[in-house]
Amino acid sequence: MAQKTYLAAYHWLSLCIVLACIVVNSGVAFGQITLDGDFDHGGLDEANSSVNGNMVTLAGRDNFNSGQWKWLYFSADNVNGVQPTFQIDDDFVTGGDGLDDHAMVYSYDQQNWLFFDNNARESGAGTFTFSNNSAFTQNQVYVAYGLPYSYQRVVDHTAQIATSPWVSPTVSANSSLVIGQSPGGIDDLGRVVAPRDMYGFKITDSTVTNSKTKIVLNGGVHPNETLGNHALEGLLDFLVSDDLEAAILREHAEFFIYPMANPDGRFAGYNRSTVEFVNFDANRHWEPLANPPYDGQSDIQLVGDAMIADTGGDVDFFIDFHSTVADKLGHYGWVLPASQNDPFWLTLLQLEPTLGTRNSTLSNFTAARFGRDVLGAEFSSTLETEFIEGDNIDRFHALGRNYGLAWEQILRLVGDLNFDGVVNSQDWSLFIAGAETDLSGLSNIDAYSQGDLDGDGVNSALDFGLFKQAFETANGAGSFVSMLAEVPEPGSASLLLIGALLSTIRR
Repeated sequence: MAQKTYLAAYHWLSLCIVLACIVVNSGVAFGQITLDGDFDHGGLDEANSSVNGNMVTLAGRDNFNSGQWKWLYFSADNVNGVQPTFQIDDDFVTGGDGLDDHAMVYSYDQQNWLFFDNNARESGAGTFTFSNNSAFTQNQVYVAYGLPYSYQRVVDHTAQIATSPWVSPTVSANSSLVIGQSPGGIDDLGRVVAPRDMYGFKITDSTVTNSKTKIVLNGGVHPNETLGNHALEGLLDFLVSDDLEAAILREHAEFFIYPMANPDGRFAGYNRSTVEFVNFDANRHWEPLANPPYDGQSDIQLVGDAMIADTGGDVDFFIDFHSTVADKLGHYGWVLPASQNDPFWLTLLQLEPTLGTRNSTLSNFTAARFGRDVLGAEFSSTLETEFIEGDNIDRFHALGRNYGLAWEQILRLVGDLNFDGVVNSQDWSLFIAGAETDLSGLSNIDAYSQGDLDGDGVNSALDFGLFKQAFETANGAGSFVSMLAEVPEPGSASLLLIGALLSTIRR
């Protein structure tokens, strides 16, 4: 009897081992799928969501539009080897048709995001369903309405670029680039949202003290409009880069950056409001002379007052980075009709030919109106980046970079080697000193200031042609020859070099 019991136990143990091997090798997860939206930037009504096998029914959450939703972000566990179907009501805040042609995203690490294979709205059933054609390959997956941008990403990215020599605190910020803290509060789910650091910093080449164009960049007013922050991140990465265009732009402009105007709302996974004022659209209350100022919004006031103090209340450009779900017609800017022929905007449209232009009125006291009416910006605009299937993070980084390139193209004065805003004999002296010299060991900007106008690492006859053309563009036809006649007589070596350059250009 004992032997039979032993053999039975042995066979049972062997069977368990075999089953365990099958599970490991097949990647099948046992246990019901569990959902969690309680993390930075998460958004899910867990209490009213449910799981039935591989069918996951989600309940959207929106503190600002009761009974509707506009942001969705959660994790699902126990999904390795599972092919679940997710479904949510189409009671979307802009109407169910706002989900037409939309695609949800998923990620295993919250960094790299993929679009779901199947996304379909059933207007008759009032549902939106999404799934993949194959099973998940890891036990935990993150799912979102669109590409998330958490508060922590702001913290991490700010810390990353703070190491750049071109980044410094604004007047209102401390050495950690912090201008103050958000008020914090209790969100609609009863969670405590602690006060969070808010940032303000400047990007420019501080060694160049000439008068510069002032540009203010603002982000994160609406918590669910994450793509604007991705575009702003791409612009900031460009501004601190070693690219020649970025280096030249830092000579001509100073950027004042406020990357997250509503950190509490972003952390809580809100739609349009702050945690402090859940019934306010945070982008309708930027009036500093209201009673109380900014209608009492502490975080918006902190940013607005910092902008005034940091810039002296006098700037040239103001850009507010947002996202939209209004349609699927592409990314666009709200631009006042009088500003739509601004050289910056026209240059940007050349770099971004699919970017749309929509007429702005600034009838509400938005951040863009604050830029125009309070900071005196001659060009104040809101960028609306749209949630479109296939447009991943690199698309928005490229869009942000093109904003920087557009400014560089309108602010750069070719041939201005000392960056004093004019092309004259002083620039010629710098050019001739570096002529026919190998400059490849210098930084892009140092090589440029010694005459490498085409960026090939040498100051050559080609650069001479570019300089001569730039000089006459700036000073009129024949001005280059006149300038040569007026400068002090060069040495014999310089005369030979000039003659060789002129001969090369003629050929």
